[in-house]
Amino acid sequence: MFRLALKSVKHSPKRLILTAIAVALGVSLVAASHTFTNALSSGFSGLFSEIYSGTDVIVEEDPAAAEPSEDPFEATQGVFTAADVDAVATVDGVQTALGGVQANGAVLGPDTGEETTDPFGGGGAPSQIFNWSGIPEIDQSTLVDGRGPESDGEIVLDVDSVPRLGYAMGDTVRIATDAGVSEFELVGTVRFGESNSLQGATLAYLTDADVHTLADDPNYQGIGVLLSDGADADAVVADIQDVLPEGTRAITGEDKAAEETEALDEVLNYVDIFAITFALISLFVGAYIIVNTFRIIVTQRTREFGLMRAIGVTGRQIRSMILLEAVVVAILASTLGIVGGYLLALAAAGLVGLFVGDIFGAMTLPLDAILWSYGLGTLVTLVSALLPALHASRISPMEALRESATGGKKPLTLRNIVGGVLAILGAGLVTFGLYGGFERPYIWVGAGAAILVIGVTLLAAQVLVPMAFGLRGLLTRMFKVDGKLAANNIRREPRRSANTAAALMIGVMLLALVATFTESLKTVVSAQFQATSADFFVLSSQGELPAGAIATIEGVDGVELVTSLGVGEVTYDGVRQSLAVVDADTIGQAFTFESTPPVDQLGDGVFIAPPIQDLGVEVGDDITLEGPDGTVTVEVTGTLANADQSNFVVDWPTGEELLGEIPVFQSMILLEDGVDVDEAQTTIQDALSEEYPLVFLQQPSELEQFANQFIDLLLGVISALLASALVIAILGVANTLLLSVTERTREIGLLRAVGMKRSSVWRMITVESMVMAVFGTILGMILGVSLGTALVLALADFGFDGATVPWGWLVVYTVLAAIAGVIAAVWPAWRASRLDILKAIATDG
Repeated sequence: MFRLALKSVKHSPKRLILTAIAVALGVSLVAASHTFTNALSSGFSGLFSEIYSGTDVIVEEDPAAAEPSEDPFEATQGVFTAADVDAVATVDGVQTALGGVQANGAVLGPDTGEETTDPFGGGGAPSQIFNWSGIPEIDQSTLVDGRGPESDGEIVLDVDSVPRLGYAMGDTVRIATDAGVSEFELVGTVRFGESNSLQGATLAYLTDADVHTLADDPNYQGIGVLLSDGADADAVVADIQDVLPEGTRAITGEDKAAEETEALDEVLNYVDIFAITFALISLFVGAYIIVNTFRIIVTQRTREFGLMRAIGVTGRQIRSMILLEAVVVAILASTLGIVGGYLLALAAAGLVGLFVGDIFGAMTLPLDAILWSYGLGTLVTLVSALLPALHASRISPMEALRESATGGKKPLTLRNIVGGVLAILGAGLVTFGLYGGFERPYIWVGAGAAILVIGVTLLAAQVLVPMAFGLRGLLTRMFKVDGKLAANNIRREPRRSANTAAALMIGVMLLALVATFTESLKTVVSAQFQATSADFFVLSSQGELPAGAIATIEGVDGVELVTSLGVGEVTYDGVRQSLAVVDADTIGQAFTFESTPPVDQLGDGVFIAPPIQDLGVEVGDDITLEGPDGTVTVEVTGTLANADQSNFVVDWPTGEELLGEIPVFQSMILLEDGVDVDEAQTTIQDALSEEYPLVFLQQPSELEQFANQFIDLLLGVISALLASALVIAILGVANTLLLSVTERTREIGLLRAVGMKRSSVWRMITVESMVMAVFGTILGMILGVSLGTALVLALADFGFDGATVPWGWLVVYTVLAAIAGVIAAVWPAWRASRLDILKAIATDG
């Protein structure tokens, strides 16, 4: 059977080539993702090794006790005093122990006197600013030129940042922090590790005192330890742990590097899962092609299988042969997909490298990429070929005596019953999710949507056949007899035509769903900015706004009001929740909160968002919030319409009781009447540029445009990933038509014999292709918009207020579908029009 399978594939490779390409396209996403993330992990693993391998032991805050940080490059609060450093230095086996301190800030470019709109000041981010020890094992850097900082006011930079920023030895280097801009003399350059592979960061070293000043922290964030020759690292780590304050730890450099690499790999796993999800979508669409291909092949080989059964071949052996053919196709296609995926990963790495530099390690094909690729490719192909294989195994020996190789067609009764049940079940789950009052309605909507799509896919034949019959008159008037024959061909093979259209339907449905969601998201974003009366938003490229910057803005002529939004986290009922802190007396003048009552009635209470309301908390209840700086019991004085701001909103005094110093990440400015907005922006920015160049202003319209551009970029990325599924769907249309032409060889020959022109054959195939493509697209758009709307409604608690239909995209999809239908028909139509009339008539079946 295996030899027969190989010979069958070798004898007629053309009928399987598009199937193989469909599988290869899906597999390539898997291979590309794993190769890309493996190279990224390798690059950062090398970086972590260079950072930590030179230091024998690292003393740091215990990650389990530390507050989670969204920015891995951000300097944390110092936890070690000079006494702690001395205590570590006295431990047996410790040769050297030096405290390490890092400051948050950005190394700016030279002050040219020219105004810049770059919120990062031209220095780029992140900038890593550390104290200089002069010991290469501790600093992880070696001097290349000049010397290290020996007195306050001196700085060294890494060798790549100096030319990139535009500095030369002896120049004055500017560093911006929350406290303002400080200047230092460039006295040397260093190379980090062996190759200065900083993955795009700027590395700077200052004296111990200067970094403490910039960080505004007398303590150290870590302690670097070098051991004496022959000392047992594990034993010294245990001894160091005994002298450390609570909430800190000691760990070897090797273990720290491995820990960081593992943490990065966990993040990259989500990237792989994301890519595999889209690969599965592509392979799911490809499954329709595989089913159609093998079903047509089985039909074309009915007499062959009948003869095999007549000479003693069992149904099980025929089934095995078909499945072995599928395995052969899967292995060949997966191999092509792996090669294509590797090339795709190389291209993606090159593209990323243009923007952020070389952050990748060796671009090798990892074992998991190979296993996932062959595993998914083989599994999907085998499962898809199973039903046609079962059908082939039931062919009786009497089929060999038939004059035609086409067996009888099975009715669609069972398919319609199953499809109807699934469609009703899916629609029911979506309805329950939207109106059942469940805590997480989007889970029910998502599950119902998946089931509904499968049900509609099975029912597609019930819609396509009547539609083709109904369109026969229109197609006849438009394309004469060619259109009529095209409609009849679709109606004659409803199962095959429906599967072909369904493949395109799924791809378009996902595109329409994403487009509906993103268009609705843009509506929400626009509503947010339309709800503000502020003339400017104040932001910082470093995240938190320094208090001095806000004071500077308040002192500018023409500024009527500056109101700020603080953020933080509190614990309620044992669960961490988001907290917004506002000045209730002024925030309403700049921004309209969707709350009941208005936010100026907040008082010393708290407003709660829907997720807290769902817990049974009501207006008038007293609740206890626990923050890092204190615990308060407050009355619920109002409710928020959604959770787009935070789950809790409190006034500034209450926020200070909970958080202490409140981190401000956004302020809003109101100008006095008659002040020109553009002139005021220039004036305020000039006032900030001297001490706070990392703080910048944005008009609401500018931020809205930026946010919408980001959403469009997100739509573009997802659409690009779904493009693989759409290409596969178009290949499915071409594949179905191509195999259909082969199956209808005698019929086409007879049509040509009675006078049908080649152009008419071409037009008949093209119309057939366009009808299936447009039908799949329209059905996909209806499903996509409907399910996208349901998803948006299910996310009402997150600020969505109704769905926005992307009419422009729907028109584009329809036009592209018609064009795709024409393109998909080119090869099949060309083959059909070029058939030799006499040979076609003489064809068996």
